Amino acid sequence: MKVIPILLFILAPLHMAAARLLCPNVPHVSTAIVCGNACGTKLLYDHCIDTMRHGGIDLSPSHTEETTVYAILAANQTLDSYDDTLEALRIQLQQNKSLSGPETDAYQGCMDDYDDAYNYLALIVNNCLNNCYFKKITDVYLSGMTSLENCRDRMLAPWMKVPPLYPKVERDRNKVLMAYLLGRLLQAL
Repeated sequence: MKVIPILLFILAPLHMAAARLLCPNVPHVSTAIVCGNACGTKLLYDHCIDTMRHGGIDLSPSHTEETTVYAILAANQTLDSYDDTLEALRIQLQQNKSLSGPETDAYQGCMDDYDDAYNYLALIVNNCLNNCYFKKITDVYLSGMTSLENCRDRMLAPWMKVPPLYPKVERDRNKVLMAYLLGRLLQAL
């Protein structure tokens, strides 16, 4: 019985190493360099660094990763955030009986927008990033961001009372913007 935990302990680093991509002509850089090259503002740079830190990337200047690894991490963390917001939207629709008709429509519309945004981002991770195909990655990101912006606009409609989910939508938009900027670095290669 002790053999299985020992094997898992030994094989775990091998699995993690196998998860690292080797896309042709993609540079290996430090977190500070990739975030600096991708993000033009201090806010987005700090968000990029935080994303990598929470994703378990070694932030030391001597540690480098393939740029694709950073892009995949940012996209996957954005997908997780989308899941969180979708669940909050579901709860709002199911449990908040005081929503007006237009508010209910706005939340339902946001769920549809998030489904679209999620599908675009999943396409990026599964078909583009994991296959080293970067040619049209920014177009797909922009389509997903447009879906999130549609939701944001719904949240800001005049009939919406103080929308409690607006901060989540804005957080998700910032996350996908940062992931887009990392993807743009790859498309430029």
